[in-house]
Amino acid sequence: MKKLFLIMGFIAFGVSLYSQQNQIVMVYTGNQVSINTGTPVEQKKIGDATMEFVYDYRYSTDTTDVTSENKDRMILQVGLDFSKFSSYRTMQIDSLLNVSTTDQIKMNPGRYVGGETFSVYKNYPSGKFTTTDKISTDWFLFEEPIPIQEWKTDSDSTKEILGYKCRMAECDFRGRHWIAWYSEDIQVAGGPWKFGGLPGFILEAGDSEGHYLFSLIGITSKATRAITIPDIQYNKTNRGKFYTTKRRYDTDPMGYMRDVSGINVVVTSPDGTPRNEQPREPRFDYIERDYKR
Repeated sequence: MKKLFLIMGFIAFGVSLYSQQNQIVMVYTGNQVSINTGTPVEQKKIGDATMEFVYDYRYSTDTTDVTSENKDRMILQVGLDFSKFSSYRTMQIDSLLNVSTTDQIKMNPGRYVGGETFSVYKNYPSGKFTTTDKISTDWFLFEEPIPIQEWKTDSDSTKEILGYKCRMAECDFRGRHWIAWYSEDIQVAGGPWKFGGLPGFILEAGDSEGHYLFSLIGITSKATRAITIPDIQYNKTNRGKFYTTKRRYDTDPMGYMRDVSGINVVVTSPDGTPRNEQPREPRFDYIERDYKR
């Protein structure tokens, strides 16, 4: 495994680091770590989108502080037989990296981080979810059967979203209680992330604790963008093992990078004084909590 030596420095909005080859940029955002390799990931086309739905995605970064949250712009690309849910911000960063030099990245690292790294492919392959995600510099892929979500609908509770009349539905899914708003006026089944199974399209979904929220903000009815998947070597795993590994990284990112990714890290204060970063339990939990069982 290729060894990298990294030097980290604390700056106003978090932590920025580079390898000696200027291949890695990393920034702490809230209590979670965002890392980008400084080069765009090669993508393989697997289909074409016919419609696109853009969501505002908000999630808590510290469950002890109700004002603490992170946010991203997500895009649901719907094709004829399958769909992809991923970060629009990450898509933009990959395009920006294609036209940026190493010096430009080093001068303004904040432009090249921030988007979610996960993508969820529904019905790809047929009857399954495929999830790709990144921990440190390592890419993971796992498949799972499309789950049945047991929704309870409430036709008396309605509200309007983007001009569509929506009805409310609730369900318990993987450790959280979810409240969704769906419309039968959009002739597409499904919704954001892994949600589906309602007699209409889901425009909004949030958990009862207010830790996660997906809100539709735009629709493109005639999309032309290709649906792609990162064309790289994955660590193939299952959902439970992936979350366990992610928890290990979020608890001790420096230790993970050293022991698993083969990256040696030196952390310094602005005056150059070495800092000893100790493992710490994250103050948030993942969108799926049943991995702890």
